[in-house]
Amino acid sequence: MIPEDHKILLLSDSQAAIAAVRKAGRTGRARTAELKKVMKDVRKRQKNLRPDAVRIAWVKAHVGTRGNEKADQMAKAGAELGDEDEGMQKVITERGLRQEWKRRRAEERKVKGTGMGRVVKWNCKARVNYVHYHTGKGNLQAWRHVLDIDQPDECRKCGRYAETGRHVALVCIHGEEIGRKWGTWEDMDDLERWRKRVKDPDGDYELDLVEEFFANLDLT
Repeated sequence: MIPEDHKILLLSDSQAAIAAVRKAGRTGRARTAELKKVMKDVRKRQKNLRPDAVRIAWVKAHVGTRGNEKADQMAKAGAELGDEDEGMQKVITERGLRQEWKRRRAEERKVKGTGMGRVVKWNCKARVNYVHYHTGKGNLQAWRHVLDIDQPDECRKCGRYAETGRHVALVCIHGEEIGRKWGTWEDMDDLERWRKRVKDPDGDYELDLVEEFFANLDLT
């Protein structure tokens, strides 16, 4: 509603909301469509004006600040509207959102080809990289396209197709060059494909192929 040539000072009594917006702006990742829209609006105004075109600050709740008291009334009114389709009242809270995310993650872990909850003896970096490539998130460029950030669609290694986790781990020719030994997520979850014996003058040892593959990727 504010003209695009005006600077904005946003005041909120929710430190969690402020932290979420600042983190999204710093990392470039948004959990919700609403937060994604906020990020786009902020960046557009900053681009048209200057970096300090939008500022966010915290105010104490229920101390008579007119705008904040009005926002609190509107939030309570919205929560009391309920869900007419289900014939029941639905109140959205931070705890409720966390519970919903936890439920969704539990459902996602049941899908075939995502490790099925098995525990592997990888270091923390190897586990993180595996999840990043499995989901297309993390250090990959894929999440940038979701947020509509102007980035090339092509893979940085082979220049073909979008740089998703599936492409990098299963398709990209660069993966073959550094010793990829799987062709599907199910293969990647197959314990028999994870290790091989390596002969060495100082003594043979067992090499973890998945960990070695991710260690050889340039994630910068």
